[in-house]
Amino acid sequence: MGVTMKVFISSLIGGMEDLRSAAVEAVQSLGHEAITAEQFSADDTSPRVACLSGVREANLVVLIMGARYGAPQQPTGLSATHEEYREAKGTRPVLAFVQQGVEREPAQAAFVEEVEAWEDGRFRAAFSTRDQLRTEVTRAIHRRELALAAAPVDASEMLARALRLFPDVSNRNFHGSGSTLQVAIVGGPAQQILRPIEIERPELKSAIMQAALFGSAPIFDPAHGSSGEFVSDTLVLTQQHGNQVSVDERGSIQISSAVGGGRDGMNVLLEEDIHERLIAALRFGGWLIDHIDASQRLTRVAVAARLTNTGYSAWRTRAEHLRSPGRVTYSGGFDDTDKPAVHMQPPDIPRAALSYETSALADDLLALLRRQRTR
Repeated sequence: MGVTMKVFISSLIGGMEDLRSAAVEAVQSLGHEAITAEQFSADDTSPRVACLSGVREANLVVLIMGARYGAPQQPTGLSATHEEYREAKGTRPVLAFVQQGVEREPAQAAFVEEVEAWEDGRFRAAFSTRDQLRTEVTRAIHRRELALAAAPVDASEMLARALRLFPDVSNRNFHGSGSTLQVAIVGGPAQQILRPIEIERPELKSAIMQAALFGSAPIFDPAHGSSGEFVSDTLVLTQQHGNQVSVDERGSIQISSAVGGGRDGMNVLLEEDIHERLIAALRFGGWLIDHIDASQRLTRVAVAARLTNTGYSAWRTRAEHLRSPGRVTYSGGFDDTDKPAVHMQPPDIPRAALSYETSALADDLLALLRRQRTR
């Protein structure tokens, strides 16, 4: 048997005792430990604090959503279940199970919509009866066991794969083309996500191209033409001026976006432009991973970023450039060499952070890139 997981059961308690016991049975039948609010003793710790602590202790959260929302808690105004979900979202996997054939309270209907929006591309299931819920919970946890059993999550190996995605630019003429921001995103545990036949399907290429041009997180310019080709086991979509996205059979993604260029006769990298492109790349990467790995076999991701072809470009904010558009100061001296890729420490983060901690992740990567250019 694999590693024992702690699974927190999150739901309204009153009126849902039978459903909660079905979920507990499913967890225990697979040899895992169920954490429930009923287990917490009456001590000095408030039930709210105890339950939120239970979420933080868990490896996995099973969320059961019925008709009723539950009493609002102070100071958030959210129900206890809603608070537990918010505590878990983005930090640990949430398996959501939505009861069918019930009339939901308005607040509960809005809560279900929030969960289903966040869970887009992740695991969720519908059920009507106690037995159906037990079966669905068992099946979902077993699928997760299989994903985790494929290989251990190795942060160092993930980072190494991310860095290998960056093309070798050592022999390029930096002054002949524009500056480019490159973002690499790889998932773990390492395994094949797309079969050879799947990555070659025209439908996949079309879906990625459509999202890159017109999706919720576009990275391509609709004014320019686009093309696609296969390089070994990798699908590569390219635009003029440095825009590119590639994905391989392991679900590893590399996104390139044009940045910088001549402004008022000066070669300038504007900090805000880079930040915007970091956010777009991370959001698109989150969408693409969800699209190719709907069952969430990849649970962690390593993200790295690099600026190339920067030449003798100065790093400035928009405000600085507006104050003196024709004059720049090279804080780090004149340096036309590409710098190594930057990444977080530790290098891996929860997969959901791509979509729900996007701004914070972009802020950190921007700070690391800025240090390279200005110190």
